Amino acid sequence: MRRLTYRIVISIITFVFGVGLSAIWIAGFSEDGQSRVKTLAPDEPETAANADKPVLEMVFVLDTTGSMGGLIDGAKQRVWGIVNEAMQAESRPAVRVGLVAYRDLGDQYVTQVLPLTDDLDKVYTTLMDYRAEGGGDGPENVRRALADGVHRAGWSQARKGGPNVAQILFLVGDAPPHDDYRNEPDTLRSTGEAIARGMVVNTIQCGEQTDTRRVWQAIAQRGEGRFFAIAQDGGVRSIETPYDGKLGELGTKLGGTYLAYGGGAGVAGENFRAEASAAQLTTETKVATAAPQTAQAERAMNKALNSNAYIGDLLQNVENGSVKLDAVKDVDLPDQLRKLPPAERQREVQRRLDERSKLRAEILALSKQREAFIAAEKKKRAGATQDSFDTAVASALKEQMARKGIK
Repeated sequence: MRRLTYRIVISIITFVFGVGLSAIWIAGFSEDGQSRVKTLAPDEPETAANADKPVLEMVFVLDTTGSMGGLIDGAKQRVWGIVNEAMQAESRPAVRVGLVAYRDLGDQYVTQVLPLTDDLDKVYTTLMDYRAEGGGDGPENVRRALADGVHRAGWSQARKGGPNVAQILFLVGDAPPHDDYRNEPDTLRSTGEAIARGMVVNTIQCGEQTDTRRVWQAIAQRGEGRFFAIAQDGGVRSIETPYDGKLGELGTKLGGTYLAYGGGAGVAGENFRAEASAAQLTTETKVATAAPQTAQAERAMNKALNSNAYIGDLLQNVENGSVKLDAVKDVDLPDQLRKLPPAERQREVQRRLDERSKLRAEILALSKQREAFIAAEKKKRAGATQDSFDTAVASALKEQMARKGIK
C-alpha cells in the first residue's frame, strides 16, 4: 500500500454579504502532487432568516466514479424537488445541504467537500460540475468519504433550548470500501461517531454487488438509518410537464431582481457589488443553459418558497426582516439606490418588492398546476414501486425528520 505524505495549503478569503462569510480552501496532496482532499468552508449556520426555525441539515456522500453517471444525472434532476418537499413540511424547516464527492487513490481526487450551506445555488452548481470518472478497480475509498462526511461537512451544534435540528447523512455508491487502506478510518467507527453527535446515517446502494450490500446494510444499522437498494442508474424518472419551460423563465426573471449590497465605499465597494451581481448572473445563465428543464422548474419553485433564497440580496433581507433599509449605510447601497433621497429609496425598494411578489405568485400558481399534472401521471404509472434515489431520500427524510421533532 502506498505511503502518503501530506502537505496542507490553507488560503482564507473573507466576503461580506450583509453578514460575514468565510471561505476556506484546504487541499491535501499525495506524494506525487495529486490532489487528495478539497474543502470549501461552511457558511454560518445561524442567520436571522432561520434562527427561529427548525433546521434540516443533510449531507450527500456521493460516489462519482465512472459507473455512477446515471445516479449523478438523476440527482441533478431531482435535488431541488427533494429540498422543496422538505421545506414544505408542516413546521417549515430551514434547509442546509452539503456534498462529499468521492473516488479513490490515484484518481483526480479522493474527496471534494462542500460543507453545509443554505446557499442552495452553490450546492446545485457544484452538483452540476460533477462528472462520473475514475475508479475501475472495484472498491473505492469509502472510508475517507464517510469520515469526511461526518467530520468535515460543517454540521452545526444543536441549539440548546431552541428549535430542533435534524442532521441526516446519505452514503450513496455502488462499490465497497477498500479494506486494505488501513490508514483510513473504519466505516463503522465513523458511523458510531456520527451517532454520538446526533446524526442519522442512511445508505443507498446502486446496483447489486453483494459485498457492497453487506457493508451498506451494516452502516445503516449502526447509523440508526435506513438501507435502500436502487437501480445502478439511480432509477430517477423525472416527469416532464407543459409548465417546466415557463417556470424556468420565471425563475430566471426572479433571479434578475437580485440587488447586491455591502462592501463599503470607493472602488473596492463598487467591485464587491459588481462581482456579487456578476456571480448571480453567472448562476442564472448556467442553470438556464445547462440544467434539465424539470430542475429549472423545481428551482423556480424553491426561489418562490424560500425566504433565504438569495445570498447577499438587499431585497430579500429587507423583506425577511434581517435588514432595515434605513439602517444600511449609504456607502453599502447599490448605485441605483444611493443616489435617491431616503423616501424615494423606500418607494423604489417597495416597487421592486412588489415586482418580485408578482413573479413569486405566478411561479407558485404554475407550480400548483405542475404538481397536479405530475400527480396524475404518477397515478397512470402506479405499479412501478422500485425505490429510486429521490424516493429513497424522501422516504428517509419523512421518517427521520419526524423522529427529530420536525413535523
